[in-house]
Amino acid sequence: METPRPAAVEIDGTKLRELRQLRGDSLAQFAATCGISLTYLSQIERGDRPRVSPPVYGRICTALKLAGPRQRRTLLKAAA
Repeated sequence: METPRPAAVEIDGTKLRELRQLRGDSLAQFAATCGISLTYLSQIERGDRPRVSPPVYGRICTALKLAGPRQRRTLLKAAA
C-alpha cells in the first residue's frame, strides 16, 4: 500500500519572480522573509520545484501581501 503524498500547491514560478521583483526584493531577501532557503526559492522560480507545501505557499502569499483568495490564485499554475 502506497503512502499518501502530502498535499501540495502548484505555483507559477515566473509569476512569483515577477511579483518579487516588483516588490524590489532580492532572492536572498525574499527567501529570508518566507523562511525558505535561497536555493529552494530559486528552484521554485525556475520551475524546477513547481509544487510547494501549503504552509510555504501561505508564507509566500503573505510576503507578497496577497490577502484574499482571488489575489492568492494569481500565483497558481494555470491548468494546461
